[in-house]
Amino acid sequence: MKAEFEMSDLGNLSYFLGIEFTRSKDGILMHQRKYSNDVLKRFNMEHCNLASTPMETSSMTAASEEGTKGIDKILYR
Repeated sequence: MKAEFEMSDLGNLSYFLGIEFTRSKDGILMHQRKYSNDVLKRFNMEHCNLASTPMETSSMTAASEEGTKGIDKILYR
């Protein structure tokens, strides 16, 4: 690719299009910590108490359970 286009090495990716990237031994983590902190500051809520996720993160939706009718994908395309 370098032979075809003029390129330069900018080092490890840390921030791109509002998404932050953090490297660890397990892989790359993508997060929007800066965006969420900016939203909290905008509404004067940066010192509010944290709350855990209000629902299970691994639960399935009702449409994926047996006996339920799914959404017509063609209708919404």
